[in-house]
Amino acid sequence: METIDILKKNDLFKDLDEADLQAIAELTKTRKVAKNTYVINEGDDDSAMYIIKQGTVNVMVANDDGKEMILTTLKSGDQFGELSLLDAEPRSANVISNEKCEFLIIHKAPFYKLLEENSAIAISVIKYLCNKVRLITYLAQGLALMDVYGRLVKLLLDLSETNEEGEQVVTIPLTHKDIALRVGSSREMISRILKELETGNYLTIENKIIKINKKLPMAW
Repeated sequence: METIDILKKNDLFKDLDEADLQAIAELTKTRKVAKNTYVINEGDDDSAMYIIKQGTVNVMVANDDGKEMILTTLKSGDQFGELSLLDAEPRSANVISNEKCEFLIIHKAPFYKLLEENSAIAISVIKYLCNKVRLITYLAQGLALMDVYGRLVKLLLDLSETNEEGEQVVTIPLTHKDIALRVGSSREMISRILKELETGNYLTIENKIIKINKKLPMAW
């Protein structure tokens, strides 16, 4: 897929015209990494932004005791590292490749110069950051006000897509441990909840792919 096509899929740049997209494309470099590579480490001073051209990555955080939580999984067209690109602060999370990946990389100095020269791109960045703040508020509300079951249901609904057969499917392969890391729970608790949902035919799980068969219960 061409660089312009990737930029058109990206939330940060998707509303820009062809000329602006071309200006951004000219700033990009490429990088390929193998599966299970730490692309970014929390605390790093690197300020480049990465746009995924091919593959998927997990964005993760950990505490001092080594307990980890997956914040999100990103796919082709998504970006990460944009905050450090803009404010030059250390990285706030780890980013790990789930498979062989290829990235488009944008470095701070040429991007800042482009922002100074192009108000349309600067406005696009501001709009994106506003949407990011709203999303963070929404996620924080879920963690604060929902129990484990509520967070699990929210995760499944957020990740699910309707396929060509009209089925609601979570297309990202997820183990029970993956889900537990995402919702801040133990693997054992997630296993119990999913087993009961499968028994009630609310879900079908095959090869780590979850299909939602009917509306999930309001509570567990």
